[in-house]
Amino acid sequence: MVADHLIAQFTPVFFMMGMIAINHVINNQRADRRTAAEALRLRAALAAELRALQDIYKRNLQLIEKKADHILSTRSSVIVYRGSVARLTMLLDDPLIEQIVGVFAQNERIEMVIAARSNFKCGLTYQFAVAEAAFEEWKTMYAEAAADISFVCRALEGHDRNAPAPISAAWPRKFDRLTRRAGLQPQA
Repeated sequence: MVADHLIAQFTPVFFMMGMIAINHVINNQRADRRTAAEALRLRAALAAELRALQDIYKRNLQLIEKKADHILSTRSSVIVYRGSVARLTMLLDDPLIEQIVGVFAQNERIEMVIAARSNFKCGLTYQFAVAEAAFEEWKTMYAEAAADISFVCRALEGHDRNAPAPISAAWPRKFDRLTRRAGLQPQA
């Protein structure tokens, strides 16, 4: 009799605790689905931005082949990355973050090397004297960066998840050599 009375008193409490547990499970599942959807959207946006960056690289390679007096700037086309740096750490895995940041850092280094020998015009192009241009070095930088972008885009799209990052280990040495030639660094 006493046992029946205790069960009757605690039954609502057990039901409430069960409802709370079920509510937490459902809310966590919803949050996980939202996070996964947001990560997919970020991957798609970054891949699209990288493909656009790669198109500019290809155009710059064509301009270099023609020995043009200008090259297109890529700084204004890097919007999604700059606006989503905080979200990268929350939504993507460490190896992918490293690859993405590496590609955009590589882009900044290219911009710095070219800016050292040219004049920035209207926020869109770098103009320079053809005689002073380091076309072969620039061509190498753009070609390597375009290949790295292709690799990162495949990783963002889920094709090469476990492959190591392709970003050239030689980049820091090349960057140092180019900045010394441009007079931005003392000779070693």
